Amino acid sequence: MKHHKFHTGHIKFHKDGSHTTHLEHEDGPEHDVHAGHADHDGMVDHLMDHTSAPNPGEAAANAGDHGVAAPAAAAAGLPAPTAASPVAGV
Repeated sequence: MKHHKFHTGHIKFHKDGSHTTHLEHEDGPEHDVHAGHADHDGMVDHLMDHTSAPNPGEAAANAGDHGVAAPAAAAAGLPAPTAASPVAGV
């Protein structure tokens, strides 16, 4: 089941390991998304963010309800834990 309004995607792979993407939107080119990515992981994350539904719990984790203590979350680049997080205040 499609969870987005993009009908075509283009990926360019560059010699330095970076990528550029172009997602074509069904509402017209003014809604297309063009982006550059430093590496393959960043490109895949971008495509997943724009073309798929979140996994169960992913939206809550991205909002800080991930169960990781604040110091470890900061070191990992995660958002600070929320009050609803099992480790809030740790």
